[in-house]
Amino acid sequence: ITQNATSAKKDWAQPSLLSSKEVKMRNTKIWIALGLAVLIAGCVRSLHPLFTEKDLMFDPTLVGTWLDGDGKDTWTFEKSKDKSYTLIHFQHEHGKFMEGKETGDTARFEVKLGRLGNFFFLDIYPEEPTIKNDLYKIHLIPAHTFSRMWLEGDQLRLSMLDNDWLKKMIAEGKVQITHEKIDGDVILSAPTEDLQKLVLSYAQDIKAFPEPGKLHRLK
Repeated sequence: ITQNATSAKKDWAQPSLLSSKEVKMRNTKIWIALGLAVLIAGCVRSLHPLFTEKDLMFDPTLVGTWLDGDGKDTWTFEKSKDKSYTLIHFQHEHGKFMEGKETGDTARFEVKLGRLGNFFFLDIYPEEPTIKNDLYKIHLIPAHTFSRMWLEGDQLRLSMLDNDWLKKMIAEGKVQITHEKIDGDVILSAPTEDLQKLVLSYAQDIKAFPEPGKLHRLK
């Protein structure tokens, strides 16, 4: 990351490119990327998707296995149905040792890639869990999360919409959007059209979309 973050309106990278070419450095100060686990913990959840069908795109260069900055968790994107991916996320944190080896926890998600204006976003949505208990399953309400995305050669960067920032903006009356508050977190219930207006209005705000977590291609 080559960004001098002096302004909340300064972007983390050139927003208009999604290619395998190296992005030219715009500043000399190098910022260490936050761990993706930190970003995940503070992300905004939504009951509705970010995209309509016309917003969707498919980039084959996203397909593959990506390793996060600490070298432990992996994100594997596979081609699914039209303009859709399956994400297999391996998290070592919830693992255990079996036969002398550490095994982690794996979950599967449906992922959509879309372009809004000059920006690229991911919409991540969980697949149905493998739990068999029907009574338990009907109490689970899945949610969407939204990330800005930069794909540059063998580096993938993700920045998720920040929950603390959104809570503050709503409390100060600077953002008005349909939502609920559950256990102190904002759960968006606004329709797709309003969600798009929100992320486009603040796509280049580094408080809304904090410093991206970096992943590197394994294969």
